[in-house]
Amino acid sequence: MKRLFLPAVFLTIFSGMQSFAAFDYNQSVDEAAIDPLTAYHTLYLGMPRSDFSANFSVLSDWTFYSRPEALTEWAERSTVANDVKVTEGVSVYTETTAAKARVLAFENYFKTDKKKVAQAIYSRIIATIYAGVEDFPESQSGNQMTWVQKDVTIVVSFDGKKADDGQYIVRIRRYNNSVLKA
Repeated sequence: MKRLFLPAVFLTIFSGMQSFAAFDYNQSVDEAAIDPLTAYHTLYLGMPRSDFSANFSVLSDWTFYSRPEALTEWAERSTVANDVKVTEGVSVYTETTAAKARVLAFENYFKTDKKKVAQAIYSRIIATIYAGVEDFPESQSGNQMTWVQKDVTIVVSFDGKKADDGQYIVRIRRYNNSVLKA
């Protein structure tokens, strides 16, 4: 009995740890796109750079990247489900490198080596944003849609081509119209 019990306990603990480390990228897509002007209910244009750093540097499943001299900071996490790896990332662009500097633009991105998965993520983002905006897109093409909400531009893009790292990338970029242009 003990011989069967210990492996069963180990397997239960190990599989629980694996599911704890994984995240549902479809839920992440929704959280990144549900409110067109924010992401994850914590990231927004105008927020202090230090708040972004504080939020994402303490999350155990995210890897946070920062250089004191750079205007950009970012964080990433990855998951594998059904043999499909998806990397989710978020980056911010600030006016200066100071901790009090304001976020002028931020981008959520999803990377995978599976084109069908990237296309599904792109379609899900578009549908989620459509549900949350007041107006139709200002412009759209086969690989990009752009909305303007107040003084914020939202651009969702997927060009269907692999990047240099062999990944397809789907992006949601938000920026302040009065400061930045596409």
